[in-house]
Amino acid sequence: MDFFSHALLPYLLGRFLRIRRDYLAALVLGGIAPDLDVLVVWINQIHPTSYLIVHRGFTHTFLFGFFVAAILLFLVSRGWIKTRSRGIVTEDLQFSATTLAYSYAGIISHLFLDFLTSGGVPLFYPLTAARYSAEIFSRIEIVIMIATLLFMAKLFRDRPEMKIDKKVSAAFLIFLLVISGIRLEGKDMANGFHDDGFKIYPDSNLFQWIMLKNDSNNNSFLISKFNIFTGLLPDNASYLHQNAPLHKDGLDEALKRAESLPQVKLFRWRSSAVAINASEKEGNWIIEYYDPVIVNQYMNSWRPLNASSRGFGSIQVMANETEAELL
Repeated sequence: MDFFSHALLPYLLGRFLRIRRDYLAALVLGGIAPDLDVLVVWINQIHPTSYLIVHRGFTHTFLFGFFVAAILLFLVSRGWIKTRSRGIVTEDLQFSATTLAYSYAGIISHLFLDFLTSGGVPLFYPLTAARYSAEIFSRIEIVIMIATLLFMAKLFRDRPEMKIDKKVSAAFLIFLLVISGIRLEGKDMANGFHDDGFKIYPDSNLFQWIMLKNDSNNNSFLISKFNIFTGLLPDNASYLHQNAPLHKDGLDEALKRAESLPQVKLFRWRSSAVAINASEKEGNWIIEYYDPVIVNQYMNSWRPLNASSRGFGSIQVMANETEAELL
């Protein structure tokens, strides 16, 4: 889910429950805190590791999420922060057990929303790095993000009171319920079109779903698409587990070197499926790792999403029998 929705939904929940302004501020802070991992992911760029110092990594967990909430709450409750926040952070916000509890409740809301989206989150890291996902929403639901931005624009226009029109708020919540209903109904319909060997993933198109099957007999991934209105789409695709020339001298060793890279380990961790294209060039192997699900999710999506998915859905490595490096 997008950053703005993570802020707005806890805010609406807090206003509905009529909690105090300082508790509401703590709840919203917790709602956005996990996505502040963007401030530390550069560490993996400078010193690559297989630790989950990535977006939707260690901050999106029950354990580390608590410490992230505590650190952020402590910082924004300092006087010098509040005086510069121009009313965004309430002046009576204090660091206490109660505000920390509300902040952690915001963390839980964030984890729950990301659990509903494609890719999921590693809830129990460092005990296990497994990602958990209901695969109901796309990573970013464009219609929800646009609606959230419009609602927040109205909210900030009404500052400093930031009053919410009850009719507008009710309309927004009904809209979210409708979108959720479309997604749930679409997934249920898609599940009815294939056997249990297929896994279902939300497409960037609200009304469309990606269906993936690991066909081990043919060493390939099979991709089908389902649309709520038209049923199964004709543009099926097949992706070889490993697409390489018949002449494979040195490829096995090059793959071993590539697989040892932390960037490749993290790519495998965050991917729904991993296919490989390999080609030989001047004594080295150019090895592309890509996720067929992400490739199809964003194939015909909004251009900015399509562009951002390229770095997220594939990586390239140059490797030989002795070394490997990310391209």
